[in-house]
Amino acid sequence: MISKTLPEADHFEPVQPSKEPIDFVSLRTIDLGRYDDSPEARAELAEEVRLAMTTQGFFTLINHGITEEEISRQVDIGHTILKRTPQEEKTRLQAPMIEEGSYHGFKPRGHWRNAGNVRDKVENFNVYRDMSLREQPSAMKPFQPEIQSFIDYTHKDILYKLLRLFGIALRLDDEEFFVKAHDYNGHDETWLRYMEYYDEYTPEEKAVTGGLWLGGHQDFTSLSLLFSQPMSSLQVRDYHSNEWKYVKHVPGAIIVNAGETMLWWTGNYFKAAIHRVFEPPLDQRGHNRSSVFYFCVPNDEVVINTLLDQSPVLREAGVQMAHLPENAPTCADWSHGRIKITGRNAVWDKKNDTDNVTIERVGTVETKWFR
Repeated sequence: MISKTLPEADHFEPVQPSKEPIDFVSLRTIDLGRYDDSPEARAELAEEVRLAMTTQGFFTLINHGITEEEISRQVDIGHTILKRTPQEEKTRLQAPMIEEGSYHGFKPRGHWRNAGNVRDKVENFNVYRDMSLREQPSAMKPFQPEIQSFIDYTHKDILYKLLRLFGIALRLDDEEFFVKAHDYNGHDETWLRYMEYYDEYTPEEKAVTGGLWLGGHQDFTSLSLLFSQPMSSLQVRDYHSNEWKYVKHVPGAIIVNAGETMLWWTGNYFKAAIHRVFEPPLDQRGHNRSSVFYFCVPNDEVVINTLLDQSPVLREAGVQMAHLPENAPTCADWSHGRIKITGRNAVWDKKNDTDNVTIERVGTVETKWFR
């Protein structure tokens, strides 16, 4: 339970769940509460992970150890930081996305571009686990112990358990391989994100974007963790069709998806989830969306390529190496390069709207954007 002695935060009032008939995507549910039951239970969970990752790249995680109340508290903390930080301080502490390829700090509205070159209405604040490496906003200081505790538990307990399940699913020679690649004491671009979408699109902008808030993409992460929130706005596209479906809100759950790093590690055996953010159903419009995420990438020096030597599962599946050895990027190269271009260069060209995919190069490798 949240103590009444904690510093006061501005409460974010979430929208009520939609009552409209929605054809939600069907995601597998992973019960992390079974993780410590036995080796057999972990093997069963790993198989559920494998099935989810080889089809959609998404699953819903329950019983992970963080309560719905604690998630709501984090939403309020993020809302408070964004609301109470003066614009001059936000500008001074803006994330060096273009300069360094890092999200750590504030991302202002309008940095990303949507269809028709419409600027985004998204603001976020991103925190690295070692908060001493960057100056933090004054509004965050009263909440810093809570934020640090939240990051530590998410990384060391939730993320590490998931990464072990991924290792078991692939029958890696070393089941700790992914955990070691995300060493808490190493350095990388992993970040906690507080994000707010503001429903501020003009009628003209809505006509141009068609309701799209954030274009279709695959995260560049190994894993992305979204703490479920009630607005129906996250959509998933099936790998074998162009149909987009909303993801259903599960109170207290985490929506987990794999990104391109995991796709490369597995030679596309595990799918990097294709997703976007779209305006919600009619009865949820006119409200803002506030969310908490934990985006995970390996340590800077980790070279990302397909684990054929380590995984009999991948060898049996006959997958190919994602990159030539000389082209395989380090995580630092990949992360910094991807952040620099995200939402900047992949403006959709309707004249070439033939395969619903735009391909861009990041250093020696490619990334995709979807419509």
